[in-house]
Amino acid sequence: MLPLERLGIVVLTNGAPVGLADAVALDFFDTAEHGKPTADWLALAGALYAQMETAGRSPTDYAHPPSGAKPPQDDSAYTGTYDNPYYGRLTVAKGADGVLTLSLGPKPMRFPLTHYDGNTFSFETAGENAVGRTGVVFADGTVRVEYLDGNHLGTFTQK
Repeated sequence: MLPLERLGIVVLTNGAPVGLADAVALDFFDTAEHGKPTADWLALAGALYAQMETAGRSPTDYAHPPSGAKPPQDDSAYTGTYDNPYYGRLTVAKGADGVLTLSLGPKPMRFPLTHYDGNTFSFETAGENAVGRTGVVFADGTVRVEYLDGNHLGTFTQK
């Protein structure tokens, strides 16, 4: 907005956040203030969105377990309730379909776990904070959820 000029713009889109809406608005304001765009706003905004897109993504490709992956322990080694002072309760249960499922959140979201290697599993994140497939590592009565662990807050302790 340019309040003194009583000028503003709203750019609506239902497209993926790639910087186009930002570039349209920035071009508009540049044109209003300088008579023409002063920068390639699409390239700049696009680069920022591309950087945000990769932030938080795992460096591990959990879709492809390593050759010689170790088998998991019995499901009972992983099932139970875990607690975290920041994120709250996390539950791992075996569903009627035989799949281990991680449940997390105040209105628990359920994520089927896929075995990766040994005591490491993965699941596909969902929602506005999704980062793709992320790791879940079980060790000594704890479970660490990789994408929640950016600030070392992602370890849950079994109750």
